[in-house]
Amino acid sequence: MFLGDPAHSAIAKSELSPPLKQLWSFDAEGAIYSSAAVSGKYVYFASLPGRVFALETATGQPVWTFETDTEINSSPAVIKEKLYIGSKGGTLFCLDTRNGEVLWKIDTDGKITASPVIDRGIVYFASHDMNIYAARAKDGTILWKTRLPSKATASGIYSTPAVTGNTLYVAEKAHTLYALDTAGSKVLWQYATDSAVYSSPAVMNGLVYIGGYDRYLYAINAKTGKLQWKSLLDEWIYSTPVPYRGNIYVGSKDGIFTAFKGKDGQKLWSLDLRGTISSTMVISRQGIGYVGNEDGEIYALDLDKGIILWKEIVSGDGFHASPALSGNNLYMGTLNGYFIAWGKDGKNR
Repeated sequence: MFLGDPAHSAIAKSELSPPLKQLWSFDAEGAIYSSAAVSGKYVYFASLPGRVFALETATGQPVWTFETDTEINSSPAVIKEKLYIGSKGGTLFCLDTRNGEVLWKIDTDGKITASPVIDRGIVYFASHDMNIYAARAKDGTILWKTRLPSKATASGIYSTPAVTGNTLYVAEKAHTLYALDTAGSKVLWQYATDSAVYSSPAVMNGLVYIGGYDRYLYAINAKTGKLQWKSLLDEWIYSTPVPYRGNIYVGSKDGIFTAFKGKDGQKLWSLDLRGTISSTMVISRQGIGYVGNEDGEIYALDLDKGIILWKEIVSGDGFHASPALSGNNLYMGTLNGYFIAWGKDGKNR
């Protein structure tokens, strides 16, 4: 699922380290905003024109394609031979990972651009009808839905929910972060920022981290909704902050990637990655972060030292989707519609 788990830790089990070389690429014939999910021998993602793809991880050969009649920004979540993904037509689809057939679907009254999250047999997802939905992952039975109490006339939910314990955290575009009880759908608290929020929340050590278009990175107490600290960056934050070993890492629209202490927001280091960063970083087991920018550059960063270990430029392209890291491969889709796999020294291992 998006960023690996319900809390959005973005930490993979892989120990892949650079330098990397391209293994293969696949032409999806449409921009890719969807971040990939990997399960077994297959990798799954969607293209903006509304196609969901299953490819062989070893070769990039297509196994099946599912087509909707509307666009897809959402990233897939894959659990137990089921794939969950939302469409701008307002439908959450559950597909059979073996053949792409629809097992069940839920229609909402607004487009779905955020990604679904699965936790303990329940799929949580958000719609632009301003509702958060909880459904049984097995058969799509809706357990509850709660409308967020936004008073904005032009809002929406672009943020993918994060779940830890019995609490769900999600932000809506009109600058508010919410905490909901996963059992009863009750709003526990809300925290208002000063501008739009597209970033998804990440949870670590009792704090919820989120970025805003007001240029602030926020750390909010996960139980009370009280501000722990906030730090002002030079540009908007679209991507999701990523926690790792007590620190928090985030990229901004001016191409600056910054590390902070998670507890108090002290700045540790920053790197100029040049192009707009909408992509969210994924981290290998040994602390190497992979992230792309909209100028078509993908980077490997040493998070302890704050240095660039490797980069590759994909000529004439750009990255909006977040990378996926599984086994010894790295996967990422481009704005020109190419889905690319990288591996160590150009070999599958």
